[in-house]
Amino acid sequence: MSIPPPIAGFTGREPEMSLLDAPGPAVTVISGPPGVGKSALAAHWARGREREFPDGRLHVDLRGFAEADPRDPADALRLLLESLGVEPGRMPADLDARQSLYRARTEPLRLLVILDNARDDDQALPLLPAGDAARAVITSRRRLTGLIAAVGAHPIDLGPLPEPEAITLFHQRLGAPQAGAADIVRACGGLPLAVTLAAARVRTAGHPLAALAALTAELRRPAGRLEALDDLRAVFSWSYHGLTPPAARLFRLIGLASGPDIALAAAAAVAGRGPAETRRLLRELTESAMVTEPAPGRYAMTDLIRAYAAELARATDPAAERRAALTRLMDHYTHTAYQADLVLNPTRAPIPMTLSAPADDSRPSPLVDMKAALAWLTGERETLLAAVRQARDEGLDTQAWQLSWALDSFLHEERRWDDEGAAWAVALDAAAKLADGPALAYAYSFLAVADGRRQRFDQAQANMARALALVEADGDRAGVAECRFILSYLWWLQGDQKAALDEAGTALDIFRTLDDPVWEGKAALAVGWYHAQRGEPQTALPYFTEALALQQRTGDWENESITRDSLGLLHLFTAAHDEAARHFEEGLRLSRRTGNPAVEAQILAHLGDLYESLGDAETAVERWREAYGILVDLGHPQAAALRGKLAPVSASGLPGIRGHRLRRGMSQEDLAERTGLSVRTIRYLESGRAGRPRPETTRLLADAFGLEGEERERFHELIAG
Repeated sequence: MSIPPPIAGFTGREPEMSLLDAPGPAVTVISGPPGVGKSALAAHWARGREREFPDGRLHVDLRGFAEADPRDPADALRLLLESLGVEPGRMPADLDARQSLYRARTEPLRLLVILDNARDDDQALPLLPAGDAARAVITSRRRLTGLIAAVGAHPIDLGPLPEPEAITLFHQRLGAPQAGAADIVRACGGLPLAVTLAAARVRTAGHPLAALAALTAELRRPAGRLEALDDLRAVFSWSYHGLTPPAARLFRLIGLASGPDIALAAAAAVAGRGPAETRRLLRELTESAMVTEPAPGRYAMTDLIRAYAAELARATDPAAERRAALTRLMDHYTHTAYQADLVLNPTRAPIPMTLSAPADDSRPSPLVDMKAALAWLTGERETLLAAVRQARDEGLDTQAWQLSWALDSFLHEERRWDDEGAAWAVALDAAAKLADGPALAYAYSFLAVADGRRQRFDQAQANMARALALVEADGDRAGVAECRFILSYLWWLQGDQKAALDEAGTALDIFRTLDDPVWEGKAALAVGWYHAQRGEPQTALPYFTEALALQQRTGDWENESITRDSLGLLHLFTAAHDEAARHFEEGLRLSRRTGNPAVEAQILAHLGDLYESLGDAETAVERWREAYGILVDLGHPQAAALRGKLAPVSASGLPGIRGHRLRRGMSQEDLAERTGLSVRTIRYLESGRAGRPRPETTRLLADAFGLEGEERERFHELIAG
């Protein structure tokens, strides 16, 4: 959502930059043919406007002309609202509600929003910020005349670079002036993308001068020139035919993968080669400018180049080879996500559709702890969701179902319930095509959960009824009990406490007959929890005790730590502080023994609440800060819940650094770029675990925030002491 990185060698466009600078309409539409540099112009202009838009500069790619589906306005609003601080769990469910909240949030802000690659007026219109101080810049291949008429948007029709500027760009990309540039840029039609690719083709050749002469001679033939601005195949072919055969094959195959980008490990799976060789081939592709590396170890193509690569793959590579490449990719994602889920949710019931061995050379990534699992899932989230859809569309239904299952714990923990619902809807389609009854019932029930979390209760109940009918028809009593267990949660979401308690009790009664102590313990804990939430602690206590006994009998330490935490909260509620402390401390010991830092942080936070109730503010803050540090280190979304408790603690670096950053609408990446510190260092400083920063670090931060005079002195006193 932050502004894309600077464009190396950006050249010209002074008239258009002046139009963007000029006062006037709050909405600007930059339109023009593919490859003309619309996105580059918008991003280059935005990077110099930090002071003009102190409340933030947001960017969202609407994917209007990508091979994948254009981004839905409701999904784009979700991204924008998250960037404005709306937590996923508080996200409105439908487009109208999100638009209302977005307009309310943006109305007072001096904010810039770049809506990149808009397909049409209807996609862009709901995303315009409100208020007189906000600004929107939209890029599109179309002129978006509806927006111009509806909101008075100012149009900028972007054409090819004038020849002198195109020659300058060619020389900059080449690294030195060379004769013959004019012929090449004319053949490129002045399109910056084409000029950049042509320069890369010459620069990476073994004999650049000979390559320049050969390219110039080729362009002098009629067939070597571009016939129209929207036909870039000729220029793409110049770079493509300069690749070694292994790099050309990798280029074609990664063009088949959906998603915004691809990581090195996934590219290696597509290629069926080792990481070291794949890295070398990707380096060849980046040097040719056919692929970019927007972040270390992640590789991307423009929509145009991706379409060209996929077109080449379909024309060049046999169907069996393309299928094998996509199977390796989906197995890489599915098995890695499954390993991540085992780390995040080790007590989860086994997957109903058991995974087969991964395809040869798919190379699932080993994820040995929660930090690694969360980091991988967070970094790959959009790519994984695209992979779920692609697996379904390519007929890889087993992987589509299994990958949806493997993502559920993460998406739930992140409260990304739109994504959770979309994944289970795909899983439902896949299970129906596979005619797998248990998988179909499971998909119905978890789609119902996602519907319930989005307050689509009629739909949720209908899906649960379908799931229940399937398991009842199969005589699956465990399945019936699980459906009743989920129904209790759906009734609770609807505010019907009695129905929730009744369904949980029914599930517990069935589990007691099945000799399944793990699920029996979970159901007993749920019944106790519902009683506790109803203000009935004495009724809740026996159920918690029952759950604890079952977990101790089976050695289920993971769930025992959660039950201990629940018992601690119950005793805290009744002011039985010694008992609360005993259960919290035992739960903390178990969470550390099982290596579950998320549960450890949760219990530490509750210990902080206990000490606060005892009037020991200093110890309470120590526990909260310890919990916050763990969650920040994990990149865990629940860290936000502790910020409010820690904000008043001025001795910590947290409120000063983070507060100044947020007031200026800066991301951690923006602050890192301004200070020269790493993003990891910024996160560490904001966590409060670093103690007081060194004076030189504090000076860098003050400079980045533009602090002067007394405000700067107060900042130094607060942060550095």
